[in-house]
Amino acid sequence: MHGLLGRGVLANWGGVCPAQEDDFNAWHSLEHMPERLSVPGFLRGRRAVAVDGTPEHLKYFMMYEAETVKVFTSASYLERLNDPTPWTQRILSSYISPCRTVCNVIASYGHGVGGWLGTVHFYAGHKILLALESLAELGSKVMNLDGVTGFHCLEGSPHIGQQPTTEKKFRESRGEADVTVDTAFMIDGLDFSAIEKSLAVLLDNLGDEACAHAVPVIFQTQHVLTSVDMATPV
Repeated sequence: MHGLLGRGVLANWGGVCPAQEDDFNAWHSLEHMPERLSVPGFLRGRRAVAVDGTPEHLKYFMMYEAETVKVFTSASYLERLNDPTPWTQRILSSYISPCRTVCNVIASYGHGVGGWLGTVHFYAGHKILLALESLAELGSKVMNLDGVTGFHCLEGSPHIGQQPTTEKKFRESRGEADVTVDTAFMIDGLDFSAIEKSLAVLLDNLGDEACAHAVPVIFQTQHVLTSVDMATPV
């Protein structure tokens, strides 16, 4: 089983100024995801919003799945990054604590996208190293839990996708530079309870030392768009 559509992921955690949230959600669904999915190699986009009580700087999770990480350094993609629309400029200027990382997909199990999502990420400097055998065993444990529909492990790159672009200038205009992650886990599920239980199992298996640096968040999926959707006439 391979839940994610490609071998490359652009993962984003962050917040938006409260006054701009409605505008942000409209922009991401109506302009940003369609624009990105028009770039060759982009396969699927997703946005999710965190449950109540989550810190403001982690409120939203956005990701793009691509054929490989090379898509995120392609000429077509860089052209978009260096020519943001006025709407994009306005929204990126309202970002809070942007965390944006190009990742390789190390493991992915499941089918499709769950209505709920749990993520655990480790900021740069706290890489989690697991042998593929151990990762497969961990994935099996999580996937066997009730209500879990997907388990994914991502390895972040500290360099790919960090080039200075026009979009990056707007995203960092509030004085907060992009940060990156070294490792991230994603769990898709049917409901809050399934994600809550599966995150507990994941963290228990990672151990106390890893948990000291883990950032777990529970999200509800808001919108998913694929390149197939973009190719279908309205």
